[in-house]
Amino acid sequence: MGRDRAPLEIDVPATCECLSLVHEATRRAAIAEGFDPSAAEEIAVAVGEAMTNVVEHAYHGKPGHAVRLRFLPGPDTLRIELEHRGAAPTNLPAGVDLGRLARERRRGGLGVHLMRRLMDHVVHEESAAGVGCWVLERNRPRSSSPGSGSES
Repeated sequence: MGRDRAPLEIDVPATCECLSLVHEATRRAAIAEGFDPSAAEEIAVAVGEAMTNVVEHAYHGKPGHAVRLRFLPGPDTLRIELEHRGAAPTNLPAGVDLGRLARERRRGGLGVHLMRRLMDHVVHEESAAGVGCWVLERNRPRSSSPGSGSES
């Protein structure tokens, strides 16, 4: 999946059972794009959080839906898009009060925060036609070349 190759695009069922598939596909794509294994794992975790968000919030866990996963290598970044036709996020926090979450013993609510910590750019876009898309970008390491990482 080097910089001179076409984007990779796959449709994945929007289910929790497919999270490991999305994680592994993302990790391998990032390694193929020159990210070291640690950075590739971070990218995979962030994409997994976006996928979980789509499954739980956009589709409310209901079966029969899909996510189109796109890996778009650029000269300076790896852009990953998760396109869906579910509900748009209604309240994307600018920041997270971790102390408040702990005091209230709330479960969840950290996915967007985690995506933003692991990636260089994270947004959710929605087209006029109601197609939603999580866009995650990670800056490319300066000294890497695609395929130079090991595929372990």
